[in-house]
Amino acid sequence: MSTKLWYNKYVDDWMHALPLGNGRVGAMFYGNPHKETIEINEESLWSGKQIKERNHATAEDLKKVRELIFEHRLQEAAELSRRTFLADPIRVRFYESFGEIFIDFDDKSEYVDYHKELELSTAIASATWKKSDAEFSSECFVSEEYDAMVYRICSSDKSFSCNVTMKREQDAYTAALSKDTLLLNGRVTYATDDLRGEGAEGVSFGARIKIMTDGQLEEHHSFISVSDATYLILYAAFATNYDVNKFDIDESKDYRAFLSGCIDRIEKVSYEDIRAKHIEDHGKWFSTVRFELDSDAKCDEPTDLRLAKFKEGHADDPDLYTLYYNFGRYLLTESSGKKATLPANLQGIWCHGFRPPWGSDYHTNINLQMNYWPADSTNCSATFEPLIHFMKMLCEFGKQTARDQFGADGWCINHTTDIFGRTGVHDSVDCGFFPMAGPWMCLNLWEHYEYTNDKGYLKDIYPILEGACRFVLDYLCEAPNGYLTTSPSNSPENKFYYNEPNGECKTSMLTQGATIDFEIIYALLTRTAYACRLLGNDASFAQKLEDTLDRLPPLKVSERYGTVREWCEDYEEQEPGHRHMSPLFALHPSDQINETTPELFEAAKNTIARRLAHGCGQSGWSRAWIINFYARLKDGDSAHKHVDLLFAGSTEENLFDMHPPCFFQIDGNFGAIAGITEMLIQSHLGRPDERIIELLPALPTEWHSGTLSGVKTRGGFIFDIVWKNGKLVTVRVNSPDGRALLLKLRPEQAKVSSSAEIKLTDGLLEYKFAKNETITLFFN
Repeated sequence: MSTKLWYNKYVDDWMHALPLGNGRVGAMFYGNPHKETIEINEESLWSGKQIKERNHATAEDLKKVRELIFEHRLQEAAELSRRTFLADPIRVRFYESFGEIFIDFDDKSEYVDYHKELELSTAIASATWKKSDAEFSSECFVSEEYDAMVYRICSSDKSFSCNVTMKREQDAYTAALSKDTLLLNGRVTYATDDLRGEGAEGVSFGARIKIMTDGQLEEHHSFISVSDATYLILYAAFATNYDVNKFDIDESKDYRAFLSGCIDRIEKVSYEDIRAKHIEDHGKWFSTVRFELDSDAKCDEPTDLRLAKFKEGHADDPDLYTLYYNFGRYLLTESSGKKATLPANLQGIWCHGFRPPWGSDYHTNINLQMNYWPADSTNCSATFEPLIHFMKMLCEFGKQTARDQFGADGWCINHTTDIFGRTGVHDSVDCGFFPMAGPWMCLNLWEHYEYTNDKGYLKDIYPILEGACRFVLDYLCEAPNGYLTTSPSNSPENKFYYNEPNGECKTSMLTQGATIDFEIIYALLTRTAYACRLLGNDASFAQKLEDTLDRLPPLKVSERYGTVREWCEDYEEQEPGHRHMSPLFALHPSDQINETTPELFEAAKNTIARRLAHGCGQSGWSRAWIINFYARLKDGDSAHKHVDLLFAGSTEENLFDMHPPCFFQIDGNFGAIAGITEMLIQSHLGRPDERIIELLPALPTEWHSGTLSGVKTRGGFIFDIVWKNGKLVTVRVNSPDGRALLLKLRPEQAKVSSSAEIKLTDGLLEYKFAKNETITLFFN
């Protein structure tokens, strides 16, 4: 199994550094032979603090906007919305870098035989080189057990000298407390900004670094010099005074005591034991899934050269797919597992500088949702915990927005948020207005239940689902055609042409009844009604949700293009190749469009084809969504093509996903591996209590033989799959909870045997498991 990124040249750039983490703390390891650089992040180091958002819209404003929309006076509706719907302040602030650790070597002579790597199975980054008749080896990791970053460098045959420090370009100072201990202390300060509100002091933060060496140490004002050493070890701890249970700064939180405690604990343990414990702990997260593709073509070239061949269009490198898949799972555990208390943001936990693209915040009109698409299917379910807590907290803040902005019960959020509970309309009404973000997030929460069968968890999150439903019930209004509709509404970030009542052609994002709204509402209400009855809650509420579903307009096919209609009317898009493919939400991540709805299923194919014909897929996350679409359409070769295009156009040399022009966004990494899993196993059809599982539903021709083991499906089943020449060979299935299995078999899969008493009826294999029972299926 391919688990190693490696390089034979050093590039002094953040996008060529290698990511490490323990969920809470992130590190980017450069591997610089002259001046080692390790940039640090900590999940809660943001500018800003908790504030009370001011919402200016009134019930009369909302009523007037709806009237204008129904009269097709969309420009006036948009102008009124812009004056009244925007939150004050209108933007959230930024996730920030914690600073950089530098090990500045005295010897700047030329080096040779350079090698840098990240071993995913151990979560250790390392570099080796030769310089001045000595061999050097360095390695770095972030310990889960000790909640600290660890770095070691050793030389053979010759000693070295260096200076060690940590620097942050703003809001912090560094001091040597003794000859072997550095302290960085700071407080985020931010200026008054017309877009982001009043300036203030924010999160306090600090780092403590312990140095161990056989060399000589000397303290200076802001650094420690090391001389005549053959090895150097750094232990570094990082913390802030943010409290995730308050969604705010806690001035009473003694983060300095936490730092001291971390260092006191780790320095008493040998480096070898710390490293061994780290590898053992990481293995529990990483080793649950194995993905391999059989091929005679084995590539033993640096990762950057392998990726370059995809960009040049002549790669034969099956192992790169498995490496990318493993890297995606690795990023998820390192940014949302282990010690994480906050969910992965737009860049996971890795960001460079103080104003990263889009603030490295939480975008909730697909991006945060996509981050967690692979969490359960790739058997990383524990990474979901920070998101659960985040949503519990966020919906409490969203109650004010629902009440003040829309006069509605329940809770809502819009298209961006942060770690301080911002839920209003941000940035602009055109892009930022998206009250369906909360209901969409509920689908993620529901899916986690389906993969885990944890009824206690479902009971725990049910108030979130119910609150989102109550908002939707209040937000829906009756359209002139008699159906219920959402108004105002938009299809995320996409515009259309329309004619004003005077005949003038205009463009707008704002309308009523965008298709994605009804698709999200369908997903929310059907799941919540099911949960309500399963938990024995108020049956009348479940009936109300089902009655509401009956009043929603049906999904429609465009008469002009045969695509899934994107808006309430068959508008012409301003940008037919737009990156958001919102009307296909019902194909993926939801399940309303599938093989049992053939007209819409065909329209979904046409929708993707039209988008692609006009240049869609230029951003990595958009390309990743396309992979999932084609998997659901059972078109493995097209899905495979778009994995290749993701490699060629949206993947950096360190395998980070890219958004044009050159911005890192982690959602594409996560969305792509979710799509690869969907290509090989699916479980979205059928009712929640009897999901139908399909094996190799979208197997690409080129992936003719392989193994996928440890993946999960809805119903909580764990599958090990082996296939050869495009056909199943053996399938091993475990059911921790003792569920009934429904396995859909295509004609070529119909010859199956097992020592278990399986039942075969019209291409459907059935078996009722005992708790934690495992069976093996053999295919002829």
